Amino acid sequence: MTKVERHFIRVDGRLVHYRRAGSGPVLVALHQSPRDSAELLPLMRAMAPFATVIAPDNPGFGLSDPLPDGPATVDRFADALVALLGALGLEKVALYGFHTGACIANRFAALYPRLVSGLVVDGFLLMEEGERADLLANYLPPLHPQWDGGHLAWAWHRIRDQGIFFPWYRREPSARLARPKPDLARIHEQIMEFLRAGDNYRTGYGAALSYRPADDMAALTVPALLFIAQDDPLVGYLSKLPALPPGVAPGTAPDREAAWTVITDFLRRHLPDGDAPPPPAFAERGVTGGIAWRTGGQRAPVLRLHDLGGAGGLLPPSADSAWLAPDLPGMGDSDAVADPGDLAAMADAIAGLLAARGWMGGAVEGWGYGAAVGAVLADRHPALVTGLTRHPGIGEAPADLCPVEGGGHLLAAWQQARDGHLFPPGDGILPGPERLQAEAWYWLKAAPILARGWSAVAGGG
Repeated sequence: MTKVERHFIRVDGRLVHYRRAGSGPVLVALHQSPRDSAELLPLMRAMAPFATVIAPDNPGFGLSDPLPDGPATVDRFADALVALLGALGLEKVALYGFHTGACIANRFAALYPRLVSGLVVDGFLLMEEGERADLLANYLPPLHPQWDGGHLAWAWHRIRDQGIFFPWYRREPSARLARPKPDLARIHEQIMEFLRAGDNYRTGYGAALSYRPADDMAALTVPALLFIAQDDPLVGYLSKLPALPPGVAPGTAPDREAAWTVITDFLRRHLPDGDAPPPPAFAERGVTGGIAWRTGGQRAPVLRLHDLGGAGGLLPPSADSAWLAPDLPGMGDSDAVADPGDLAAMADAIAGLLAARGWMGGAVEGWGYGAAVGAVLADRHPALVTGLTRHPGIGEAPADLCPVEGGGHLLAAWQQARDGHLFPPGDGILPGPERLQAEAWYWLKAAPILARGWSAVAGGG
């Protein structure tokens, strides 16, 4: 299987997360809102034998910081992409964008044609002004976490109805899409991305809905494919394309699977010359062997291991030492590279991360499940651990948070997050809704592994 790496870089003070695969000339791929670069894995794997494929999380989505406060315009996203390419040392790229990403890609090619060898705009809007005004007025309600988690019920039906109606808020026969009942797993995947973006989702969508691409399309000076698949809700806009310049053509395919064949064929013919430079080193955060980590501080090193269902970034701050806080496998932003029901496998995975990072030994601080992993780490890899500090963790088995129809698992995760503060070992003080939202998100991320993880520390595994 194609190896897909994950990296971070800081650009103009903003943290940017991106995926990278393959080698050779560069293709940059931009995702839709409110998703992240993971949705482009099929394209990355298809193009990796021919190119270095770089797929960033757009500003404010996935693990990338949002743009500074300001208007939601596609020009700001295009300028952010220029800055990213410069930081990565990329001089010319083929460019692909899907929906919001297509808007950014189209505008980028119009503003900076010298940087683009070929362009695929996959899904676009060519709206009448009345339609645009209606979408801008109704498509983007604020998403603000509420103390009782009430926003989660709205979010569930907002995302579900997006697969039933276009636009999602016009729940009437004329807006009904010719599609089967939305798939539960897909709804859950999309709502996780929606909730992670939070209210920032409006910036990406707002930029796309405000953008008028026709003039840019008519003036493109780079080879371009203006594409919409027949099963895309935007397919009707294909008939509204302006007169196009030489080298720019419309395209379609019956469905998404067939679309990749058309798109990759075009991209392979329009890759730039020259190979991509290696990814720049970055010390603050990274993903090694599928394990996400963050680090900071000074003095003696401390390895900090979070509790079941948590993440390194949720731990209380440590100002007195140099710390390394990984997200345990299957939790936080880490991949499931070890079985959480096997503490030895988890400890060995952390040992592999420490070896890769040149860890020469240090103290370990663990909370609940993380303390159990730390104890096994000390037993199996004693040279890596100079001491272990154990903190209490959750006191009872976590709820089953696997997706259910109706979205009830979202509210269960919210309660799980609240109870972690209201009852021991919590201090009885509730944090604000934004913090609870982050905790609930990570509980949901860990849902598939919670039962096995709890069994391992409770003596049943």
